[in-house]
Amino acid sequence: MSQKGTKNMGKGLLLKNCNVLDYFPAEMGAEASPKVEKADLRIDGERIIERGPDLQPLPGEEVQDLQGVTVMPGNINGHGHMYSALAAGMPLPKTPLETFTDILTEVWWPLDRSLDAEATYLSALAGSWDAVRCGTTLVFDHHASLAAVGGSLDRIEKGMDEVGLRGCLCYEVTDRGGKGQRDITLAENERYLQKISDNPQSGVARFKAMLGAHASFTLEERTLELMEGICSRMNTGIHIHLAEGTTDREVSQDRGWPDPLDRLANFGLVRPGSIFAHGVDLSPIDMQTLQDKGVWLVHCGRSNMNNGVGRAPVDRFPNNCGLGTDGLDDNLWGELRTTYFRGNEGGRGPLSHRAAAQFWLGNYRMAREIFGEPFGCLDAGAPADFIILENFQKTPLTSDTWLSHLLFDFHPWDIHAVYVGGKRIYLNGEAPPVEAKLLQETAARMWKSMGWKS
Repeated sequence: MSQKGTKNMGKGLLLKNCNVLDYFPAEMGAEASPKVEKADLRIDGERIIERGPDLQPLPGEEVQDLQGVTVMPGNINGHGHMYSALAAGMPLPKTPLETFTDILTEVWWPLDRSLDAEATYLSALAGSWDAVRCGTTLVFDHHASLAAVGGSLDRIEKGMDEVGLRGCLCYEVTDRGGKGQRDITLAENERYLQKISDNPQSGVARFKAMLGAHASFTLEERTLELMEGICSRMNTGIHIHLAEGTTDREVSQDRGWPDPLDRLANFGLVRPGSIFAHGVDLSPIDMQTLQDKGVWLVHCGRSNMNNGVGRAPVDRFPNNCGLGTDGLDDNLWGELRTTYFRGNEGGRGPLSHRAAAQFWLGNYRMAREIFGEPFGCLDAGAPADFIILENFQKTPLTSDTWLSHLLFDFHPWDIHAVYVGGKRIYLNGEAPPVEAKLLQETAARMWKSMGWKS
């Protein structure tokens, strides 16, 4: 296929002879209707402005003949942790990990304390490069760096922006560092929320903000009151780990608190548009509450398996459901197929083809709601966020087979190029935006602060 574009191209692009897969019409309230069709796409600035057969080039317009190659919307991660990018390959802790609490106290909490300002930025930069190479163009990120809280969301934004991703950012509020650090984490959320509010972005927003929180068992009553105040002042939802395992409920019971979801509801924090991640230990009544409140529940199947917290009842998730990677990576195709395979391990079900499609499409519905843009669509008016696959596709992609290709066929190595807002942000074989040596030195410094001796 002919690829003559430049990375910084932002307008005047005509893609000829595409095999277009998209999931939604451009109308914001429309139901999902995945389809595959042969078409040309015209992009001007950040948006697709025309779609149809045999579009003719305009004067000065760049033309790429894709010769039947697949073009599809960029993938969306419903729950990620850019801060964990430099945890990949780190030494195993010396203390045996027997419970989920052990994993938190021996791995993740020491990791977030090891992040200084530079490591936070480099983690976001490296994590974003990993994401774009998996075709992920938008991440709902959930950040923590207790030794470098102030300004940390700007550093996450900077790393993501330099690669070209979109993001919805938050800082996970917690009481595990005491009242002083709690107040700093609350302030960082409100500062960033105010920044986004005070600086409306023209065109398609690159970044949005929410109020983040770690998990209810690390949040005192006064903290929940303060969180509700920020949500009300800033008109935002929360992004929180909920019932990732039984620990959330068990600690609540030990403290004499209601169960986690009831406790959040008592403080007015079960709000429409909020994102709750995991939901492993939720009852059918809890699921109905989330359904009634319009909350998004994001399944992180591979993380649940790695942490040994149990299987989430994916067959009972509310209609507003999606998929997240919880910091393992940003490979959403891998997340979808693992969730589907795991659901069928004990026999067919509980995750049917219909339910797998619901989880996949849910991420686009969530992004459409929170960003107010028709993500998941590649028609006129939609953001020009898309993946171009390589020109080798061994079986036919049609409107009847799109889900099977997601489940059994597409892999990151099939990606030729990725565009966000009409700009090419990745081309297969391109050099990374940061030297590996710098990342390795930063990771080693972090690991040594966690007790690594080598």
